[in-house]
Amino acid sequence: MRNGKRDIREILRRVDSHKSLAGVDLRNLYLSCMNFSGLDLRGANFEGCRLSYGVMDGSDLTNANLANANLTNTSFKETNLTGAIFESAIVVGANFAGATIDAQTKKYLQSKGAAGL
Repeated sequence: MRNGKRDIREILRRVDSHKSLAGVDLRNLYLSCMNFSGLDLRGANFEGCRLSYGVMDGSDLTNANLANANLTNTSFKETNLTGAIFESAIVVGANFAGATIDAQTKKYLQSKGAAGL
């Protein structure tokens, strides 16, 4: 990140090299079909992102903000989602098999059409 602004090229390099993206600000970006598997995304801000058909398997999304994100058909298998925020997120077809999720969040996701819960 330079001068407080998002450097998308640097973010993509970190994704490719599996470096930590803890606390990264990715608000309102189009990131469909991206593979974030196995990444440290603790506290990341995905608010308003389009992440449909993405893969987050095995990632740590503790306290991440996924509010208003489009997560249609995104895979969250074996992902740590403790404290993650999903308010108004679109989760139809998203797969949360084996994910660590707070009980209240799990109930919310089930009511919105998420799978694997």
